[in-house]
Amino acid sequence: MSLCVYLIKAPNSNNDPDFDKNCQAFFKYVSQGFGEDLFITDEQTFVKQSTHVFFVASGGSEQQFKKIYNLIEGPYYLLTRQSHNSLAAAMEILTFLREKGLKGEIIHGENESVGKKLARIVRVREVKERLKNYRLGTTGESDWLIASRVDQDVLKASSGMEMVDLSFEELLSEVKKNTYPENKYTEEIKRSGYNGEEVERALGVYGALRRLVDRYSLNGITVRCFDLLQPVCITGCLALGILNAEGIHAACEGDGRSLVSMTVLGELTGQPVFMANPSRLFPEKQEIILAHCILPLNMPKSYQLTTHFESGLGISVAAELPLGSCTMFKCKEDFKEYFAQSGEILENLHEGCLCRTQIRIKLQQSLDYFLTRPISNHQMICMGDHKALIDEFFASY
Repeated sequence: MSLCVYLIKAPNSNNDPDFDKNCQAFFKYVSQGFGEDLFITDEQTFVKQSTHVFFVASGGSEQQFKKIYNLIEGPYYLLTRQSHNSLAAAMEILTFLREKGLKGEIIHGENESVGKKLARIVRVREVKERLKNYRLGTTGESDWLIASRVDQDVLKASSGMEMVDLSFEELLSEVKKNTYPENKYTEEIKRSGYNGEEVERALGVYGALRRLVDRYSLNGITVRCFDLLQPVCITGCLALGILNAEGIHAACEGDGRSLVSMTVLGELTGQPVFMANPSRLFPEKQEIILAHCILPLNMPKSYQLTTHFESGLGISVAAELPLGSCTMFKCKEDFKEYFAQSGEILENLHEGCLCRTQIRIKLQQSLDYFLTRPISNHQMICMGDHKALIDEFFASY
């Protein structure tokens, strides 16, 4: 991750003989929060970039901005420092942009926080560009998911991502081949000592899904996994857990909105994502219990293989997740409505009346979202506090 910025300043550098040296010192401190060095670039290179950050080094730089702003598309980011009337000039420029109906933002504050803000901006831009070419496969949503279908045209228009309709019959045909590629996850599972015949059949589902992913060049997939129970008496929990661990976003129950949400959260944070059912709320304590039978196999501290909760068939995963900071998230495909909260995983539970992997989370804010305006059923959880990054991402739309 690197960033080149375009310097604008007063023609006389405010008659400050140390002007350039002070600018370089500012860049040095900001770079510590950014994680990489910042560079000043020329106009030609700057115009070709996808992210446009102007370093408003001083007052008197407004006319220089006017000469170049119409050569690029927004949003316009105005990086400022705490001297030389930098902030004042940026406020004038931002008002100029807003009156023309253009989108801009001033970046100002302590040097480290400014650097972290720049890092989020660059990360968001990279992810948005990457998502434009993503293909997500679906066999259709399960019957009980009456508010989880993705409007494919809206998704394409908002993000560039494409939903690819897959035939369930083609999936069944692949499952019956009962073959799969070996990797560290399949080897680990086979060493677990769990029922060998069940393991082989569960890994056969993984092989089938993996072949569909490769055949249709998919970055993610969701499948009506309960529909596997009757014809082949197996679930997709283990298969989806392996795919997610491999970096292929994989959601169960044919839940398209969860697949989109999982993809966004995973790409933004680089973290594996747990798709879970909210099972129990404690509004007074801002705590929630979530559970599901599927999660990425590279996410927990440890896990055990067991049967699927609702059916008692197949193989699912009962896992112990790390305790500590986490983020909960869900979005709609228009990328206008989303939910994101920071929280903390307090404990892992082992109750017989819930899906196999169970966690208790304390959120930082009210639980009103779940009771008054939820975005469907399943919610996404990843480790670490990424709310600021998520907010930055959706603010860019």
